[in-house]
Amino acid sequence: MLQVSNCISKNQKNDFTVKDCDVPQINIIPTSKRIQTKPKENTVNEQNVTTRYVTEQRISSVTENSIYEQQEQKRIPSYCVKWLNYKYEKKEFVQLEQHYLKILQIKPEKDIVHQIERDLTRTIKAENNYTEIRNILTAYSVYDPIIGYVQGMNQIVSILFNHAKQEWITFWLFVILIEQMEIRDIFQLSLNAIYKYSKILDFLLSKFSPIPYNNLSLKQVNTELYIQQWLLSLLLQFIPFEYTQVYLDGLFKQGISHFYMIALKIINAFDKAINKEDQTEILILLTSKQYTQLKWSSIFIYQWDLNPSQLRVLLDCFDSDTNSFQKPKFQTHCSQFIINFFQFIKST
Repeated sequence: MLQVSNCISKNQKNDFTVKDCDVPQINIIPTSKRIQTKPKENTVNEQNVTTRYVTEQRISSVTENSIYEQQEQKRIPSYCVKWLNYKYEKKEFVQLEQHYLKILQIKPEKDIVHQIERDLTRTIKAENNYTEIRNILTAYSVYDPIIGYVQGMNQIVSILFNHAKQEWITFWLFVILIEQMEIRDIFQLSLNAIYKYSKILDFLLSKFSPIPYNNLSLKQVNTELYIQQWLLSLLLQFIPFEYTQVYLDGLFKQGISHFYMIALKIINAFDKAINKEDQTEILILLTSKQYTQLKWSSIFIYQWDLNPSQLRVLLDCFDSDTNSFQKPKFQTHCSQFIINFFQFIKST
């Protein structure tokens, strides 16, 4: 260690002189403590090389598996591509993803976020996907602020995400479904809309399943008491997941007519219970989650002849201002289906 005393003083003539200075004392480092500059001999043996090789191979394997998993997650299932193609071309996919990311940058209303958080814990197949489903639902509330968020959307988005595996794909599939089904009014919780969809289901039941329809009418099981829950989730909270791909394929292809088709099949499958049980038990049966007791494979095999264009005419005939159906003004010839519907409305 270097020790130096203060050796500078000032004389009367303002000259600086150097006094006796202490001789620097340098600590001598013992030979045993000196730094060794000579490199050690290479001590790597064959066992160390083998261990390092195995370790590197494991790391490489884990990395390759992680990359493969990421690629699998990013790969769009072919049937989801088909669903997207009902409205968008493949060359638009990059733009759709960018648009979704921009929507995510917009802050949603706090009340909506709070409601979504509450519903996530009771959402089917959402256990490991809370963040993604939350993002999609909040993004839609920004995309369509008039509707915002309504309970039931969480069930639809969760099932879609479990198929698509990517947020932006799920978001746009959800947008297509709402537009394809043309059920924005039901998500606005309009009583008039509930009446509209209920009357159409009643008519279809009387036409295709008269026995269950008569039993439901006799026991005063009003369709409006259960159809809202069916519509808000598009029946997806009731259908086992392994059958949802087939069901969604029908929704994207045929729209709301496919919803009515499956609704008729469900009620028809509960024919014995409807005939046996009272009003309360029937309503519990029709609104309980996951109809596991039904033979779903048979439900999706046979289908009645429901014309999507004719159903669309019926929906367009509804006047929300008067809460009633009005005969088409611009059609010179109405089909027998339309004529029968207005006869049914008049008699009920």
